[in-house]
Formats: sequence, structure tokens, C-alpha cells
Amino acid sequence: MILIIDVRTEQEHARQRVEGAFNINFLKADFDSRILAWPKNEEYIVYCNAGGRAGRAERRMKSLGFADVTGCGIMEASLAAGRPIIYGNKA
Repeated sequence: MILIIDVRTEQEHARQRVEGAFNINFLKADFDSRILAWPKNEEYIVYCNAGGRAGRAERRMKSLGFADVTGCGIMEASLAAGRPIIYGNKA
């Protein structure tokens, strides 16, 4: 199973997100504690708009013991996960 995490702000996530993505804002102080609640043995795609924050989140997750993490921009995440991008509050 691939778990998809949007590391952007809550506002960015509400406007546009990959279907089925969870939102854990990388810039918040509680990122480590929130991500450590997730299983380390799963495959993760972490994304932001263009890949900068996602790359930093990928490196952080790997330093915390997550082995299979890929950081990318939202379009690449959508393609890699095989899921569409949702706009606004549509479910």
C-alpha cells in the first residue's frame, strides 16, 4: 500500500490535493511527533507544490527510520499514486 502525505499547509491542502492524501504540515513544530505515529515499514509519497518541502520532509522521515519515502511535487505525486487531483472541498 502507498500512503500519500501532503506536507503543505492546511489551506493549500483544502484548495488542491491528491485524492486520498493525508495532510501533515511539514513546517509545523509537531511534524515529527505526528509522522512517528505512522508505520515505518510502509511506502510513502510525500508532496508539496513543487517538491522543495517534500524533499526536506523525505530526508527528515528517512532520518527518523522511514525507509521507503519519495518526495515530489503535486503533479508527480498524482501520477505516481495513480490518483487524480481534487480541487476545493469536493470528495
